[in-house]
Amino acid sequence: MSLLFPEYCEDFKRLLDSVGGKKIAVAGHMRPDGDCISSQFALAEFLRQAGAAEVVCVNQNPVPYLYENFIGNEKMLDAETFDDPSFEIAAVDCADYHRINESLCKRFPEPLACIDHHVTNRSASKISIIDPKASATAELLAGLALDAGLEISKENANRLYMGIATDTRQFTTTSTRAKTFETATRLVCAGADSSWVAIQLYQRERFAKLKLLAAYLQTLKLHFGGRLCMGFLPEGVYEETGSEKADSDGLVDYARSVNGVEIAALLEPLENGVKGSLRAKTETYRVNEIAEKFGGGGHLAAAGFTAKGYTLETLYPKLLGLAEAALKNADKPRD
Repeated sequence: MSLLFPEYCEDFKRLLDSVGGKKIAVAGHMRPDGDCISSQFALAEFLRQAGAAEVVCVNQNPVPYLYENFIGNEKMLDAETFDDPSFEIAAVDCADYHRINESLCKRFPEPLACIDHHVTNRSASKISIIDPKASATAELLAGLALDAGLEISKENANRLYMGIATDTRQFTTTSTRAKTFETATRLVCAGADSSWVAIQLYQRERFAKLKLLAAYLQTLKLHFGGRLCMGFLPEGVYEETGSEKADSDGLVDYARSVNGVEIAALLEPLENGVKGSLRAKTETYRVNEIAEKFGGGGHLAAAGFTAKGYTLETLYPKLLGLAEAALKNADKPRD
């Protein structure tokens, strides 16, 4: 059977060989999504197989409701308070190390490893495995494990399949490729139950999230002849709907789904800034470059940012201008 990620086999072997007898904390980005959760706990299991003395998972935020059934008896430790200097950090699915937690990054300034698929990642880890062509970090991690001949438990197969399914929006994003389906197939052969995963992800929605979605939909506005759709989450909406911040994951896809819309945005006011999620129908629009203007990043068709010092009123017009420029640039004829 052919290797899925032959170009990273040596780096992954180096990581596995380096963890024997060590304590490793696997960290992911704040407000974790399905890909982040699956990658954290899957890598933790692989590092234990490789002989790590102790492996824990840390994150600034708890495991979101939809993914709780994928972690088994594992626990997520609080990144803000995790300060055991006997551990080394392995980061997954994090385009910028500081998106894990500022305090943790100061305590552990030199991470051991980084495994990721974001095009904007500039990792300074001792071992960096970054493939922007991978549809999800879970796809990359699953491929690395399969190539290395690691045992993949049914629980881990379900995790990794979930990570791929969520980051590709059920295998529909432009990043979905033949290798994505091949990796998913091998995970099913390893024990992943695609039907069970689908039930966990798409048939267990909390009513509070639907109320949050309704609030977001009411704010949507079309710009530039219907090519841009922008909306926001009103102040106090989580308290009013009984929802959680993790429930905002995926809402921006509803704006992108509108016929004729090419770029979509979800804005959320924070105490000291504005959080933004950007999506595009194709990679042509390079929304990661828009996100970078506000200190963020991500993929060509999916990116995010936290614009410190902004309000909705000050950010909205600037984002409009950047989106308009992206649309016009995409319209230019290519040589």
